[in-house]
Amino acid sequence: MSDIQALIDGFKAFHQEYVEDKDGVYKGLAQYGPHSKILMIASCDSRVDPAIITNSSAGDLMVIRNIGNLVPPYMVDSAFQETQAAIEFAVCYLHVEHIIVMGHSRCAGIRSVLTRVVDDSDPVSPLEKWTSIIEPTAREVMADMPDSDLDEQACACSRRALAVSLKNLEEYPWIKEHLDKQQIELHGWYFNLSDGMLERYNEEEKKFELLY
Repeated sequence: MSDIQALIDGFKAFHQEYVEDKDGVYKGLAQYGPHSKILMIASCDSRVDPAIITNSSAGDLMVIRNIGNLVPPYMVDSAFQETQAAIEFAVCYLHVEHIIVMGHSRCAGIRSVLTRVVDDSDPVSPLEKWTSIIEPTAREVMADMPDSDLDEQACACSRRALAVSLKNLEEYPWIKEHLDKQQIELHGWYFNLSDGMLERYNEEEKKFELLY
């Protein structure tokens, strides 16, 4: 069976369970109504699908996925408008109450910026320009861990980049307003592929703690 045929067969099974059934989930979701109150900003990596990891159902999460699960610094004239626009929509129009930035180990996107830093080349391609958001973080990691291998550096950089993304979120004006009114909470989660465990970032302690 081809990969495409597997997807088609998967859709058939989905359609039978969620659409054709008289009590199907999409009967209610098809109408404009209550939306998820949780926004997840996650990696594009196929191994870390947020819905699968959290065992979520349709309608449970709003998800933004990009390379490295990065949140760019807020700038009106930023070149990275897509992620900013999605965050604005989630906060200002869907009124989400939680934003989770979920990083993970063995992130190829993070690894790519470390490799470029080693080569000491300027960002030219779309991927390089996007990941340049965390180039200062990558350089810090390499300075702090000069004797570590690239995999160890990438995992450390993923964790630090997650903390940077949380800080960047706090500078978005609409998020800052909601934080001041205690209408929203920010969370940093880190999924460790090697042991399948989930950690959370403790901002006060500046460290990751086991969540489950």
